[in-house]
Amino acid sequence: MKNKEYISAYQKTKSSINSVKSSHEIIRELMFQLSNSLQKILIDISEFSNDPSNFDNTSKREIALKKSKNMSKCLSIIYGLQTCLDFDKAPEIAGNLFQLYEFVRQQVIKGFTNRDVTGIKQAIEIMKDILNGWKDMSLEAR
Repeated sequence: MKNKEYISAYQKTKSSINSVKSSHEIIRELMFQLSNSLQKILIDISEFSNDPSNFDNTSKREIALKKSKNMSKCLSIIYGLQTCLDFDKAPEIAGNLFQLYEFVRQQVIKGFTNRDVTGIKQAIEIMKDILNGWKDMSLEAR
């Protein structure tokens, strides 16, 4: 890398650090990204399940790669959300959220493995409810 590239990379990092205002915003963003990834998995599974014979081997590999990438992203975000829970400050809330995240994780794995959208749809609804709760909480804080 040349000096200009290092400076540019530093500036991007610096501006992204300044754009984050609170831990609540980070959690909301993670939940939003999880919801988006769940939607993508739902589309991938639905698209391929309609008629897999319509796809050649290259298309099947591309779809599988896309599904795997979205699955990996979902599982990583869920893990991140679970590790951010503060069991010391609010053990009951943290425990409940942990169980919900774990249910979402299990549904993602089950849906991905079985090419079944039912559990993915449930996971999406759960994440919408949690995300709405976080949005409401941030409005109250203002």
